[in-house]
Amino acid sequence: MTMRLQGKTAIVTGGANGIGAGCVRRLAAEGASVAIADIDDDSGRALAAELGEAAIYAPTDITTRSAVEALFSAVEDSFGPVDILVNCAAFVHKPGVVANFLEYDDETWERTLAVNLSGMFYCSQTAARLMAKRGAGGVIINVSSGGASRAHRHMFGYDTTNGGIEAATRAMALDLAPLNIRVNALIPGSIRVDRGTTVGDTPIPPSAVIPLGRQGEPSDIAGAMDFLASDDAAYVTGMMLFVDGGMNAQLRTPSVDYRYDFSDWTG
Repeated sequence: MTMRLQGKTAIVTGGANGIGAGCVRRLAAEGASVAIADIDDDSGRALAAELGEAAIYAPTDITTRSAVEALFSAVEDSFGPVDILVNCAAFVHKPGVVANFLEYDDETWERTLAVNLSGMFYCSQTAARLMAKRGAGGVIINVSSGGASRAHRHMFGYDTTNGGIEAATRAMALDLAPLNIRVNALIPGSIRVDRGTTVGDTPIPPSAVIPLGRQGEPSDIAGAMDFLASDDAAYVTGMMLFVDGGMNAQLRTPSVDYRYDFSDWTG
């Protein structure tokens, strides 16, 4: 590590597991003080304990503005002003449920909007207002998905909100550029967290869908995040950086597509 983020303070939402945890570890390794904002208390506390004085766990439900404001206040009390915000928290779908658009329910839609868009908005606006008042610039990094530009089957809400995240990234980047607050987005591909690559219910080898022939690791996303957070990206804002092993560049063959039975709906 280069320690190029020495002295910086960062918040990572959804930082207790998966990609978020990978970003937390990389930020700490680069010298930053990191707040892990999540609702998974066990994992958040365990990660903070692993990293020692470099990290704290801040239990936060980002779907309410008051909780987000309390988060930033607590982090400033512990580490000082926030320089870097990584919006990684995301709601994909209810556990075990991937629904065709015809079956998509209101509860899932509202929860997806609350976490993926409202939570990102509250965190980003709170960070930007504090960064503006401080006058030293800052970095906001949103984590989107390939679903923003290439739809997944049966993931309507997730893909819709990720499209919103990318639009928000561009809009925030323009509004905040005069303040030297840079806003960019990372677009992960298939990342190895707690599940493998699947199409429908059938596991398929990564080489069948990923040009580089392997799933990504959280560290792959964290490396790209590290670049965007650093001064090496001082002239980069409003950009979407794909970190997906080449998935967005390819045309998939029909053989890997999932087939849905519409008989219940076509009468």
